[in-house]
Amino acid sequence: MHNIMVLNAKGGCGKTTLATTLACYFSGKGYNTALMDFDSQRSSTRWLEIRSSEHPDIRSIDATRPTTGMTRTWQLYSGQGTDVVVIDTPAGTNGGDISDHFNRADTIIIPVMASIIDLHAVEGFLENLLRLSRHRLKSKRIGLVVNRVRSRNSKIYKDIQALSEKTGIPLIATLRDTQNYPIAMESGIGICQLNLTASTRKDRMQLEPLINWLSKDLRKSRLRW
Repeated sequence: MHNIMVLNAKGGCGKTTLATTLACYFSGKGYNTALMDFDSQRSSTRWLEIRSSEHPDIRSIDATRPTTGMTRTWQLYSGQGTDVVVIDTPAGTNGGDISDHFNRADTIIIPVMASIIDLHAVEGFLENLLRLSRHRLKSKRIGLVVNRVRSRNSKIYKDIQALSEKTGIPLIATLRDTQNYPIAMESGIGICQLNLTASTRKDRMQLEPLINWLSKDLRKSRLRW
């Protein structure tokens, strides 16, 4: 079993969209997949609730609050035979929560919007993450994903690239500003399940570097759309 965590203290950076996209992809490729939701807004859980039973199954794990009469360990149990657990985390994750989430993850994806506000926020978050976890970083793979990019030539995008180089956390994928993600979210699906058009093909191609990066941690060597 492999735990993929989507983590950033900043709200509105695309954590849920990325988490549901990945869960949809892996389930569609035959992986026994679970989606664990730590966010009190329960956006990932609600996405699963509207997802049609005709689509490949994704197990829902509601981690937002303790369940009466159930231990926390059992509540968060992903089930026997689970291959991939995608973990959606809330905004405002700091301090001890970062450490707790870090320990739970095998791979961590940090989404960041291409804006100056999000850049400043993620700088502080990465400092906290590296300070709290530096002695354990070798056991984790951590990567950045930039969301809603309009131009790779913009100053803000180049500043995010510079932050990646400064921290040593690789920039894995760059995703454009498109309505295809919210359209998929509204239907309980992911980009991989939208009708194949020139537009959705471009989005799939932009996700491929992330899929291939994640595939190195999984049993199947290379994953394809």
